[in-house]
This record gives sequence, C-alpha cells and structure tokens, in this order.
Amino acid sequence: MGLKQCRAVALATGAMLVAGVLPVQASSQQIELATAGASLETTFAGGATINGGVSYLSVVPASEPADLIVTMRPAPADLGRDADIYVIVNVPGQGYFQKSADGSWLPFDLNDLGGLRPYATRNLGESEEVVIIDGLVGKDFNLAGVTLHGHVAYASGGNLANLTYNDVSTPAVLSIARSAADTCPVNTYAAIEGSSFKDKPVCVLEGRITSDTHLTSNFSYLLNGGVFIGENDFNGGARTRLTIDAGTYVFGEQSLNFLVIDRGGEIHANGSRRKPIVFTYEFEDEADEFTTGQWGGLILNGNAPLNVSGGVAEGEGDTGEFGGSDSEDSSGVLTFVQVKYAGQNITESNELNGIAFQGTGSGTLVDYVQVHNNSDDGIEFFGGTTNARHLLLTGNEDDALDWTFGWRGKVQFVAIAQNSASEHCIEADNYDVDNDALPRSRPTISNLTCNGAPGEDISGLEGIKLREGTAANLSNFVVGGFGVYCIDIDHAATFAAAGGSVAGLNGSLTLSHSRLDASCPLEDEEGDPFTVTGWFGAQTGSMLGGVDLGGETGLVNGPQLNAVEPLIPDDNYFQQVDHIGAVKNADSDWTMGWSYFD
Repeated sequence: MGLKQCRAVALATGAMLVAGVLPVQASSQQIELATAGASLETTFAGGATINGGVSYLSVVPASEPADLIVTMRPAPADLGRDADIYVIVNVPGQGYFQKSADGSWLPFDLNDLGGLRPYATRNLGESEEVVIIDGLVGKDFNLAGVTLHGHVAYASGGNLANLTYNDVSTPAVLSIARSAADTCPVNTYAAIEGSSFKDKPVCVLEGRITSDTHLTSNFSYLLNGGVFIGENDFNGGARTRLTIDAGTYVFGEQSLNFLVIDRGGEIHANGSRRKPIVFTYEFEDEADEFTTGQWGGLILNGNAPLNVSGGVAEGEGDTGEFGGSDSEDSSGVLTFVQVKYAGQNITESNELNGIAFQGTGSGTLVDYVQVHNNSDDGIEFFGGTTNARHLLLTGNEDDALDWTFGWRGKVQFVAIAQNSASEHCIEADNYDVDNDALPRSRPTISNLTCNGAPGEDISGLEGIKLREGTAANLSNFVVGGFGVYCIDIDHAATFAAAGGSVAGLNGSLTLSHSRLDASCPLEDEEGDPFTVTGWFGAQTGSMLGGVDLGGETGLVNGPQLNAVEPLIPDDNYFQQVDHIGAVKNADSDWTMGWSYFD
C-alpha cells in the first residue's frame, strides 16, 4: 500500500476505527461517482479490487491485498492539459488524509483547500486511472470490518479554482470484510469430522439454496449431488447470491455432482492471479493428462434471449430451464476461475460441459477462466449475449468452444490447446432444429489461438466447424496443428446466411486478419454453394503461412505471427492490441500464474 510514515500514525490504529455502513455496489465494475467542481463534464468511477481491476467487490476479504481505484474521464476541454492530481482518504474515526507525491499520507482539513498537495501531475488523456490505495491487507492492520472512503480530484493548469472531484457524498469505497468464522458458513454443514481437502476442513453444499451464501477460503466445499443457487424463475426482485472468495476450492466426488446458478441466482466468484478459485474433483491430486469426466461441472442459467421456440430451453442433465427477454441480464461474475476434470456424460447426446452459459446476458462478467480436461465441451454458450475475455481451454475431449441457440456475445483472448482425443477447436451452430431461427448466432471473437495437440498425433483432429446456420465475425485468429482441416463450413443455411456465393459474401461470416498453418487443409466439399478455399481467399488480411507457436504452453506467438498486421474490432469491449492470436510473447503471457497445466 505504500503508506510510509503515516501508516503508523493513521491506519495502524485500526483497532480504534468504527466500521462504516457497507454500501450497495456493483460487484463487477467500478460504480459511477457524482462529479463536483469546475468541469462537470468529467466522469469518475471507483471501486475496490483484489485482481488489478479485472472485477470489483462491494466487500473485500480481510486476508487479500486490495486496491482502491478511481478512473477519471476528464471533460473534453481539459484533454491534453497538464493537471495536478489529488488523492484524499477518509478513515472512519481518524479523519481525512491526503496522499503526497512520495506516497506518504498526511492529515488534511477538508475545509482548507489551500492545504491540498498534489499526488502527481499528468497531461490529461481520455482516461486516467488513479490508484488511491495499493495492496492493503486488512487483517494485517486490524482493519477487518472497516470501510475506507476515497476521493480523487484534479486541477487543470495547477489552479485550484479549476478543481474537479468526485463529490463527498459519493466516495470510492473499500469495505473490508470481518475475519472469516471458524465454523461452516450459512447454508453449508460440516462434513465427517476430520475430513479435509487441500489441507482445509470440508463443508458440504447440497440441494437448492435460496438465501445468500458466502464461501470463505478457510474451508473447502463438497458438492453433494446437484446444487442449485436461487429459484428457477426471476421476477425482477433480489437474487440469491453465491459469493466465493479467492483461493477457495469447490469439489465433487466421482459422480454426477454439479453446481447450477439458476435464473434467480448469481455467482460472484472473484479470484485473483495469486489465488484463483478452483472447481475440481475429490482425487485431483491423482489426476493425469488423461483424467476427464469425474464430476458434473458449472452451469449458469440466465434470462437472456434464445432462438428456440417459446424462448425457453431445458438444460442438459436436468440442470433447469433458461432463457428470457433481458439481453443485459447478469448471472454474476467469474474471474480467475479454474474448472477441472468435469463433464459427466449422462447419455451420448446429454452431456455436461465444463461451463455452460445457458441464456446468460451481457451483464455477466467472465474474465480469466480456464476449463481443463473436460470430457465434453470446455465452454458452451447456449444463446444469450454474454461476453468474455481471457479464456484458456486445455485438453477438452470434445469441442473447446461451442455455441448454439443464437449466441451473440463478444470474446477476446482465447487460448486453446487440444489433445489427441479432442474433436474441434470451435463447433459453431445457430440452432439444429431450425437453422434459420432468429436471433441468429453471431458472436464477435478476436485474438484466438488454437493449437491442435502440441507434441501429439494430430492426424484425426479437426479445427473450426461453422454449421447449422451460424454467422460469426472472427478476426486475428491463429490456427494450426489440425490434420483433418483447419476450417469447415457445413449446411445450406450457413452458406445462404453468409451470402450464398463468394461474390455475394455479405460480411456476416468472416475470418479476417488471421493466419492458418499452410499445412492445415481447408475442407472443400463437393456440392457446397461455395468452397471454403474460395471463402477464405476472400477474407481481408488473412493468409496461409507459418504458425510459429511456442513457449511453455505452445500458445505464444513467434516472430512470424507477430509480423502479421492485426485489425481489432472497432468496439469499446475490445482492447486495441498490436498482435493477432491470444498471446503476443512470453512477457505478456496472460495464461501464466493463475492457471493449471499438466
């Protein structure tokens, strides 16, 4: 946190502090803060995070290093101007403190603006992130149960008459949870005395849970059968929340045990790079590269639109109904999460995925999520509008990434490593019953790397299959290591939706600015309205050539790939990076540090 000398003066007296009232905050993003002062066109947003701003929390665990961050978007008139930045924190029971340029904290009289001292001076850009508090571990300073209020201000030209700030009535809030209890949390119960998993006592989850439940990391949690969070319907009232702290293990026995977040529930699994949240099975320590299908998996049922008749579908494995009319629906948050060795096969056509996003909406936050060694698909989107970043899909036996039922989400940064038992890198459908059902599946996906099976037999592996009427806008892909084909397009409705001929391509099925391994076939089939080769040749900026993937995972670009010019979608969701594929180089390898590899 860098409090220097005032750490002893102010925050080390945490035992004297009075806990503030915990605010109601979004737990996925910074909350908007009211603007006051000279430039009312400025916006401020702030929040507390344990994972560098990937997700934000209304309450942070006392054991985790937490940051308090405010992002300013200065008024247009201030852009490009030099400005002094000011940082103020209100410590309950102790008063206000300002952060000085050397990072120390000095007492501050809120009524004496002349006493303000700048923390930094910047030339203002369109967005300015200000870290108010950095890496504060609440329990280390006796701050469990305390709420800190933060404020950021700037004065263009160094003139305090131009001071703009987030209003005192809307601070950025860092609320630190009270220390975890030494008994199993509400809605769980203790397993057999002496039971432990990952050197922690075991608590049991079972049945349908319809009140808020908080899984703290001082226990591990056993799923006893199918566990359902919330009711299956949602009428706009409060949802049942399942909160899971960073570093927590949730596991199933070798059977049909799974976790469903129903339409009346939300999951808030906020892990960190240092402490991911892990869903796995009881004998994980005995698993090897061939271990799959040991428990059920994770299912999220949402209220977003589907293209099936009636707009509602039933999840595989009796996991509940899903679908609705709210495209912005939220089923919660998954950040820094691993799902391992899941995917029970109930019948040949009724199988559980590692994670099934069933009718989930764009309010659902998905970032830094791995599915490893699932016996069916790694991740499947069944309709809805959920977006995702930083997906790592490794060793999954069927398809790594699958979609159907009219999914229309956005995804960036997908790293896929198959094995010799895998089927497709991507299997993409609109709807098998009605290939032209609306809304038509049409995701936008950028920066995906799919490496068939590094070091294994790839002769039977298939890459990307686009079928059953799907549309898709794919860009900045790297695909190699597939012996059967890199790309296949199937079914008349898929060709028709794309435009019916190479000359008539309408932009609804694209693969631009991408590199496919020159030795990887394109699947041209007699009788199709146009060939995959012709379609690929018409794509902008895409080519066959060298695919020099490497690194520890076989998913990191080499020089040939980094020489390919990217074009990132012009959409605020997508980060404007300077490379194709999922990972530019070893220094920027986002798959490392939080994930699992055999």
